[in-house]
Amino acid sequence: MGKGRRVRPLPVLFMGAQLLLWFSVVASSKEPPDTIAWITAFCATALAVVALDRRHRAPLAALGVIVAVSVVGQILAPPDLLGLVPGLAVMVALFTVTVLCSWPVGLGATAAVAVVQLLQAAARHGVGGLLLSDWLTGVSPFLLVSALGTGRRHWLRERRATAERLAGAEQQQAQAAEAERERLAGELHDISAHHLTSVVVSVEAARRLGDSRPDLAAEALAFARRTARETQSALRRLVAVMQVDDPPAPQAMTAPIETLIAGFSRLGRPVSVSLPADLTGPAAEAALGIIREALTNALRYAPGAAVSVRVQRAGDTLRLTVDNGRPPGGAHTGTAGIGSGRGVAGMHRRAAVLGGRLSAGPRPDGSWRVHAVLPDAGSGPRPSPGRRRDFPREQRIADRAVFGSAAAVASSVALTKAEDAGYGAGTCLLLVSVLTLHALPLLWRRHAPWAVLAVTGAAALLWPVLLRGSALPPSSAICFLGGGIVAPAAVYAVAAYGRVLRTAPVPSGRHVPPPTAHPLTCPAGSRLSFLSVPAAVLPSAISLTAAFAADGTLLGDPAGPFLVLFLACWTLVLSGLGCTAAWGAGWLMHRRRRRELGREDTALTTVLSSTRAMVHGERQRVAVGLRETVLRQTDRMISSAEEGSLEQVAVATRATLSAMRQLLGSLDAGRAPKAPRRAVVANTPRM
Repeated sequence: MGKGRRVRPLPVLFMGAQLLLWFSVVASSKEPPDTIAWITAFCATALAVVALDRRHRAPLAALGVIVAVSVVGQILAPPDLLGLVPGLAVMVALFTVTVLCSWPVGLGATAAVAVVQLLQAAARHGVGGLLLSDWLTGVSPFLLVSALGTGRRHWLRERRATAERLAGAEQQQAQAAEAERERLAGELHDISAHHLTSVVVSVEAARRLGDSRPDLAAEALAFARRTARETQSALRRLVAVMQVDDPPAPQAMTAPIETLIAGFSRLGRPVSVSLPADLTGPAAEAALGIIREALTNALRYAPGAAVSVRVQRAGDTLRLTVDNGRPPGGAHTGTAGIGSGRGVAGMHRRAAVLGGRLSAGPRPDGSWRVHAVLPDAGSGPRPSPGRRRDFPREQRIADRAVFGSAAAVASSVALTKAEDAGYGAGTCLLLVSVLTLHALPLLWRRHAPWAVLAVTGAAALLWPVLLRGSALPPSSAICFLGGGIVAPAAVYAVAAYGRVLRTAPVPSGRHVPPPTAHPLTCPAGSRLSFLSVPAAVLPSAISLTAAFAADGTLLGDPAGPFLVLFLACWTLVLSGLGCTAAWGAGWLMHRRRRRELGREDTALTTVLSSTRAMVHGERQRVAVGLRETVLRQTDRMISSAEEGSLEQVAVATRATLSAMRQLLGSLDAGRAPKAPRRAVVANTPRM
């Protein structure tokens, strides 16, 4: 049996609050509203409750329904009967839209609500002096709600991104051992296949043509000694790299590719080459591996054929082509059996890892072509180092909405007072400008919260100067109460953003150390941020007290010391309560974010550390296998070449290839590599 639909608490609480409001209206009203008003209010409330219940499924539709019933309800019913529908219900729906929808949709919804508020204010007051002040008063809470919703949306997006990073790390952990085995197998194949195959080809050619070309024996022995030492050095370097957890820094690949081709040419193969001079990065490393494998295959399967290697850069891609012709007379030397069967698959894998593509196959004339197209991210533009990270768009929108809300409240108070006192247009404009500039630093509250606190405090101290200098009339002092919201907003910013939440974003797949204590994230940092409360309260209290007493009177009475002290104390208490509440809200928000980020960092660090340990274990297994098997066989190759025995060199080289195949096979099976038995080496057939 299916579960019933979960009941959401907010619509239920909203309906309960409306019932309480209706009961108070009935109890306090001398003339009860008529039936049409009650029906309108009930229908508007019912539609608002249904829309609130479905706001997560269709946020824009819910907001539209609530705004529509709010407008119609205010036309057909008294405002006290609608209760919370025009205010709280619209704010909840707008908050949901800004959280769940994209930022353009959220901005559009906020603008639409602001237009509706403007039309309602025009309907109430006409095109008069109270229109703008009434509209600013009504739109201010919606701007604040929009800021809260936008900030919530950014927070949820960060949590989703972190969850995706953690899921990716866990998936990488599940595949880490297999991926590392594949990578190590590819490196072993690249190191050994070309070198050892070259030795087998040269030794077999010298043995086959020994009667007609006796000088080839000495050349083959010298080549075997040199190649065996190169192979041994490369394998030892690989073993040394396996002891280091961090990957080596990227190197230029043009010179290694040229060295590889030059060594291939020493075997008597005609090779033409065309390379860019600045091959670096992952694409260049993949190109080196593909060229090595293609040349090795040409050596095995097309002896004596000409080879062409071309690498071209086209925009952000590398185009690689390796062509080899048909062997002279179509001959086959029988050395194909020494391969491991990984060559073409390894080339495809190298291209696929970078998001490129590769094709390898015969051409109509009997030749063979390997063609790869590799994305070359290293050649694109790089961001300049040290550039300061900008804040995401949602956070910038939220800061502008907070500034707009504070400026709207202050300007609304100023315009209302200007209408009542009959101020001129110049005085009214100056008053609104001063209050708007006082709130302007809130735009940078995330970038520099302490600086914002200092600037807003200094700006507040200019209020009594303007009044004392007769730039503003003394009666306008009460307008500065509208700017009182700026100080708590600045204190909130210091508590919430004045400390480091995360030192740096965690890149996927990299080890991160456990979080360390930062001086501003410890209890001492909390005490330091609490100093923002007196830093905001004192300038506000001083400026408001001085503003009200600027003309020598206080509330119509002479501004004696007792009245001034009484006003200062009350201003300190009220401003202190507001700023302390703002600091507490910001500190709780910061603490919650720090706890969430710490838990996410710990989980990600644990997964990455476990992955690193698994990868390190695979490297150690391969290093042990290299030391106990392949490196021992390369020692036999060197000693056989120094003794001057082509037969023993051939036997030792094939034994080394056999040990390498066993090591690669153990990687495929996920087993620890075992040393080959001596009988396998002793019974290796002659070629």
